[in-house]
Amino acid sequence: MVSKKATLSAVPVYHLYGEQAPELAPDLVHCESIVSRSRLHNWEIQPHRHHGLFQMLWLARGKASVELDGRLTDLSDGQLLLLPQHCVHGFRFSPDADGEVITLAYAFFQRLQPDLGPALQAMNTPVVCALGQGNDRKQIETAFHAIHAAYAGQAAHRSLLIEAQLVSLLIWLSRWLPVQPEDLPSARGREHLARLTQLVETNYAQQYPLDFYAVSLGISAAHLNALCRQLTGHSALALIHARMGLEARRYLIYTSMPVKDVSDALGFSDPAYFTRFFKRQTGIAPSAFRAQVRSA
Repeated sequence: MVSKKATLSAVPVYHLYGEQAPELAPDLVHCESIVSRSRLHNWEIQPHRHHGLFQMLWLARGKASVELDGRLTDLSDGQLLLLPQHCVHGFRFSPDADGEVITLAYAFFQRLQPDLGPALQAMNTPVVCALGQGNDRKQIETAFHAIHAAYAGQAAHRSLLIEAQLVSLLIWLSRWLPVQPEDLPSARGREHLARLTQLVETNYAQQYPLDFYAVSLGISAAHLNALCRQLTGHSALALIHARMGLEARRYLIYTSMPVKDVSDALGFSDPAYFTRFFKRQTGIAPSAFRAQVRSA
């Protein structure tokens, strides 16, 4: 089980675990083995999060206990974890664990949006892929090895080769994601949803009305709602509230902030209103949720 000592203090935001300085320019990508970093920390990576970075962790061998926004899950050899920005995550690896971790700047994703929009949208939440033993697993594992080799080398056209291999990897991964491209409507609709996700990520604590997002996207609120229901099965307001609820749970799990301060941080003028909002989201009051997590 991942240590819970870090859950009582503020969660650090890293570019790479333990490092504050960015290291992704000019490639917008970083690649390293699991063992190279986790061995330095006695095989335990304390809960933390990234801003503007997406990670793909492939566990080639060994096992890992993973904490994702306060929930524990287990990884075994051959499994792959996709981690979007801001997801609080920590690991405890077995001493025989190894594999690869690829970190991508979201600027790289933006270049791929016109062609891989549906797959990238499905990566907005953490995904664990059990790859099985088929040809897709071989392709994905080969891609990880190839990216690592190209990243470590200095051959001609290195950056172009890495980008091509990353696109290949993302295409193979898209076959394992819960939403497939053919299940989604027009590219324009996907673009609106991607932009909405970015706007919500930046503004969810401002308590802006739905019209703010609709105007920012250049469409009506009714169109935005219809689009969100078609693509996700939820209203636009429900998506905004879900993001607020996620951040509330993160504060309650990973910090010692009083509930009133959590309410203020999320833009609520009245802690009682925040408590009602949180109960609608989770079925339990904030203080009871925190006590439940700490007693687990």
